[in-house]
Formats: sequence, C-alpha cells, structure tokens
Amino acid sequence: MVRRSISIFAILLYGLLTVPGKARAETTLNRAVVEETRNQVQLLLQNQSSRLAQVSDVLVPGDGLSTANDALAELRFNDGSLGRLGEQVVFWFTPGTRNFSLSNGTVLLLIPPGQGRTTIQTPNASAGIQGSALFVRYIEETDTTVVGALTDSDIQVTNTDGSQQYTLAGGEMAVAVGDRITDIFEFDLQTFYETSTLARDLAPPDGSDRETTETEVGVEQSSADSSSLDASEVVDPAIAAVQAEMRTALQRQQPISAENSVETPDFLRMPTESSDP
Repeated sequence: MVRRSISIFAILLYGLLTVPGKARAETTLNRAVVEETRNQVQLLLQNQSSRLAQVSDVLVPGDGLSTANDALAELRFNDGSLGRLGEQVVFWFTPGTRNFSLSNGTVLLLIPPGQGRTTIQTPNASAGIQGSALFVRYIEETDTTVVGALTDSDIQVTNTDGSQQYTLAGGEMAVAVGDRITDIFEFDLQTFYETSTLARDLAPPDGSDRETTETEVGVEQSSADSSSLDASEVVDPAIAAVQAEMRTALQRQQPISAENSVETPDFLRMPTESSDP
C-alpha cells in the first residue's frame, strides 16, 4: 500500500493477520421495532408479500427491510441496539443469533456493551463486535465491503474464507474487495459526526477536544443541518453507554495530516447514490 495525498482517509500500512475467533451470543436478538422511515422503505416479511414499512412495525428474525434511493430507516432491537439504514439497503437479521446480513447499502449500528458478540455479514466479509458503534457498507456492483469503527472495542473484520483478520481502532476503516481485505484507512471521526446523515443526533456529547481544520473532509458529505447533531437530546441509557465509548475514541484520535490523506475514494460510493451516510 502506498500513502496518497488528498483529504480525509490516511492510508496506514498494516499487516493483515489470520485466524478469526469464535463468537458466543448472550442476548439473542428476537425483535426489532421500526422507529423512523423516510421515503420508500419496504418491510420484507417471511412468507408474505413485501409492503411499505410504517413506524411501530415489528420485525422478527428472518424478516428484513429494504430502502429505495434517498430513503432511511431506523430500527430499535430488543437488546437496546440502534440500527440506521441508509439508501439502497437490503438488511436482515438471522433467527436464534446476533447475526445481521447486509447485501447492499450502508447500515450504522450502536450496540450496548455486555449483550454478547454480534456479527454483521456481507457477501464478501464480516465484522464481529462486542458492544460498539460502527458503520458497514456493501457495494454489490464491485463486491466491496467497507467497515468503519467509531469506538475502540475490538471490532474484527474478516474476509470470506477467514484467512485475513484485522482489529479496528476507533477512526479506522477496513476495505475488502472480492475475497481480500485490501486496505486499512484512517478517517476523521469529528467530521464524520458533523457530515453523516446516518449519525445525526448521535454525536457523543462533549466529545470534541479539538477543532476540525478546513482540510479535513468528512467520510462522505451530506446536506444535513449540523444543528440537528445535538447529542444532548439523546437520553436513552443504552445509547448513552455506546456514546461514552464513541467519545473516548474521538478524544484519542490525533488530527489527520492533509499531506498523508486522500479525498473520499470513488470506490466507496454507491452507484446512483443521492445522499451520503
């Protein structure tokens, strides 16, 4: 890997090691409630025809959601976890497990500590976590998975056959293309919270100990009003526990040098994407 110079992701030279660990679920996911929808969101029910999702709809394992262009959905799971689905998403959760399946699009997950190990599976990679915040994106057209860690909580990214595994720190992002993890990037957490549509209202309170420079550009720009990012409005205890970890990662991150950074690469963008995560 070669260091490139533009403006947000600093490419880091890391070795990608092997041998993923076994996971043991503690709190089984058995229910999710739709808390918000924007534009066209489809509820995918087992053995039934799909229909438009509505607030308060209940999903059980084996059910799923899909979102159209410029759409968004928010789910709250029985363990207190929060999931936000961006546009062009196809998302399921698996019966009797803490496993999610993402076959297209981007999902942001906040999972409270102590619930057990959770796995987010895409067609070419997986992310294993023990209570934390992260985003996962899968781009079907290029068979690319992107996993970004918002907390320092041993988020492990593994390729399809398990021959590569990497543990992400907060502010690191793994990219898998095909059957290989190809790059590890660093991205600016503060700018992510300021520009991400999916992260609105979830920025950790009192989390910024430094100013964002003009050269630091977010993971992906959005038109979201930064005034909507008042995390003090979030009072949910489960989310507050995750936000504490998010704040720690944010405070630890050093400013990203413009010399050793690259602007949002094209391979991160969804085809026909109309709004950014």
